Amino acid sequence: MHGPVRMLCYLGAVPLIFGACTSGASPSAAPPAAPPARAAAPPPAAAASAPTAPASPEALETVRTGVLNIASDAVFYLSEERGYLREEGLELETTRFDSAQRMTTPLGADQLDVGAGAPGPGLYNAILRGIELRIIADRGRAVPGERFNCLVVRKDLLDSGAVRTMADLRGRVFAENVPGTITTYVLEKQLRRAGVRPDELTYTTLPFPDTLNGFANEAADAAFLVEPFITLGEKRGLSQCWKPTSELEPNFQIAMILYGSVFATERADAARRFTVAFMRGVRDYYRAFFGDGQGRAELIDLITRRTAVKDAALLDSMAPTWMDPNGSVNVDSLRALERWYIERGDVTSEVDLDRVVDTSFLDYALQRLGRQPER
Repeated sequence: MHGPVRMLCYLGAVPLIFGACTSGASPSAAPPAAPPARAAAPPPAAAASAPTAPASPEALETVRTGVLNIASDAVFYLSEERGYLREEGLELETTRFDSAQRMTTPLGADQLDVGAGAPGPGLYNAILRGIELRIIADRGRAVPGERFNCLVVRKDLLDSGAVRTMADLRGRVFAENVPGTITTYVLEKQLRRAGVRPDELTYTTLPFPDTLNGFANEAADAAFLVEPFITLGEKRGLSQCWKPTSELEPNFQIAMILYGSVFATERADAARRFTVAFMRGVRDYYRAFFGDGQGRAELIDLITRRTAVKDAALLDSMAPTWMDPNGSVNVDSLRALERWYIERGDVTSEVDLDRVVDTSFLDYALQRLGRQPER
């Protein structure tokens, strides 16, 4: 089932992508309340990885899930279309949001069970205000070798040699999709290492689709971009991925899966089973895009059918969002980013991340599915 649609774009902080984005707005509609949770099933044996028998339709428990209409939402749809949710006695109900941070309030109010979010100041401040959320798994991390998130520079500046090092950004115009977005932390950390003060750059705010026009008009010199804008900028000869985020800040945590408090506590059994189905979808996605390629064509077809990304050729050429097939979250990255927000005055105090990051659901899923080799 799907909530009403407002064509999206991502993110109030930074996208997890790979899809197009603009600024945030309220969700199209509050998702309907979920039906009562069914009685908890007895836990499986530690070695069990085979799916259970499909549940009858009347026994399925609804999990209300926020999506962004972007390509990486495919992990949810894989879990649905391949029957992984049904095998766990669950069904998916999605509501489309035009900003990940717009999911925060519905998650806290038990209007939504599952969402996703970047570790922006809005997430930290919501938790400090008492909105109970759980960070349970990875939804996008800048691992070495991947370039789905890049510091891009105008191509003419690179071709002429005007920009060769981070110090060459002094006096340049840097475009942010929103002020103080998470990748600005990465930029400023690198500037300081090069002996450049952040205030020696001019900052301008441009939504991702407008940044390419900014390059064309020489109104912007550099920006952190996401797909498909990295690939589109290169195809048009406007910009180039100069330094992937994964090179500048290896294993930078870009986005996470979030559970609402009621789902994580009062419906914990359903939450555990959802995590199993979700991780099976993640592993299919990982295999298609980062493994042996099995299922890639089918996955691209699914993305064009069920998300806003309709250009299969573009989709096939751009870098997919990397997600950990074991779901782990880089908590050290979240802490470092939080300290930067506190220094800026965007967040007032530290969040107890040891409480917010809840690994119990992932532990259950990995007990059933086993671990995959670490990258």
